Amino acid sequence: MMNKNDVITFDNLPEAVKHLLHEVADIKNYLLNQAATSVEAKQLAPEGDFLTVSDVSQMLKISKGAVYNMTSTRQIPFFKKCGRVYFDRSEITEWIRQDRCKTLKQLQADADMETRNR
Repeated sequence: MMNKNDVITFDNLPEAVKHLLHEVADIKNYLLNQAATSVEAKQLAPEGDFLTVSDVSQMLKISKGAVYNMTSTRQIPFFKKCGRVYFDRSEITEWIRQDRCKTLKQLQADADMETRNR
């Protein structure tokens, strides 16, 4: 077995190549396992599926307690199954967009339109 500090010579070249091939195989297996794990995780929780309280907490940058408070006061859309709370990603995104504040330019355009309609 070769160490990092070993010098590769013509005499130990076959052993060095064997060692390198073994390390490359280990790295390849590791990467394949990581890719398989990543694919399994995506299949279990695709992008459009449900979010947990932790996910929503991170998404909104608020505490989990605040998320639970919003569910108990029915301020945020959620599902409850088997005592657990779930959120639909698209519903949360839509919920965030509902309270969009208009720009001054949009407010002025609305006011102008209202004035013209009178």
